[in-house]
Amino acid sequence: MMVQAGNIFSISYKVIEHHCGAIDASIMVNGMHQMSLIILMLLAMFWDRELGGASIWLLSLAVFAGGLGCLSDLTYWSLVMRHPPPCTKAVGVGMSLGNLVVLGLSLLQVSGRDVENPRFGVATFFVVAAFFQLFWGLNTLMIQDKLVPAVVWAAGMVSESLGKRVVDWINPMHEKAVALLHADDDSKDNNDDVGYLSPRAESLQQTTLISLVETINFLTYAATYTLPSLLPFVAGAYPDKSQQCHLLLHMMILQSVGDVTGRVLAPTSKSGPLQKKLPLLGFMVLPTCFLCLVVAAVDSSTVSRFFSYESASILLPLLVMCFFFSRGMLVSAVFLQARGLTSSRQAAEHLASTMGFCGQMGALSANVITFSVVTYCHT
Repeated sequence: MMVQAGNIFSISYKVIEHHCGAIDASIMVNGMHQMSLIILMLLAMFWDRELGGASIWLLSLAVFAGGLGCLSDLTYWSLVMRHPPPCTKAVGVGMSLGNLVVLGLSLLQVSGRDVENPRFGVATFFVVAAFFQLFWGLNTLMIQDKLVPAVVWAAGMVSESLGKRVVDWINPMHEKAVALLHADDDSKDNNDDVGYLSPRAESLQQTTLISLVETINFLTYAATYTLPSLLPFVAGAYPDKSQQCHLLLHMMILQSVGDVTGRVLAPTSKSGPLQKKLPLLGFMVLPTCFLCLVVAAVDSSTVSRFFSYESASILLPLLVMCFFFSRGMLVSAVFLQARGLTSSRQAAEHLASTMGFCGQMGALSANVITFSVVTYCHT
């Protein structure tokens, strides 16, 4: 709930944008990288500190961390509209891979170990995550041409040959990334890969389509961010704590695998006819899987009554993976579609930001409802 309370930052962002005009998303993204690193280090130091018997430090930092996550949907999708369509898909895949990296760290922490005896503690977990964040932040600066000159200069101060080796190592990756980001992205190129609907739709049709994609984003995010609150109840179908821990971890890992796969397979205008029909399948699979998981959370005894732990450890993670496969594909497809619903790049950036905001409001609404139900109605 505290993570979703971070939506106060996304609401503030839209209020400022409304009254003061467009905010430079690139500045926001770089600032968010730095703040993420600071928050992770603070979590490593204060995650278990209490004030007045309550975990004030942990909950407060969860609000700030959640705020950065919420802002990413408003800024990343908007920023990527300045660049060619492949970048939109790449952002979606990158978001999912980030989650997969962290879950891989969780797997390393507890896999094959008793729940009370992990390989390393919580503080170590946050420190390692902070190093990942530092690496990714430096990588972002390098792509933006803000790091390479300084790195080459520093290497050259140590040794001229080292400086040359650093240049030879960096240049291929750097040039490829910069070429993609700075590719010609005028309106003609942007409309080459907009999705399934014609950018020449009439004004009324465009308004209807924009409302539709915003609604889809709202509902998809609402369902997606309800599941993390429900999955522990699904795993609670089995009394052994170690079984609960590992079942939950398996579901979370296949959640990320499904999300990454769905985003990779999201169709574009150049996709084959079969791939273009995948979103239709996702529209059916996503609510079906969601309903099954809600039933399993509400009456977890049903799961243990019909399935052994061995069977459930296969079926439930696969069900979660199918849900997040559909989710990842739908979200990426919707943002690819958004490119063709407006007549200018600036309008597309604003639409992408608004769609991200709608998604976060869906997530916030769903979590408030779930929190209320679990707190006051669950027995």
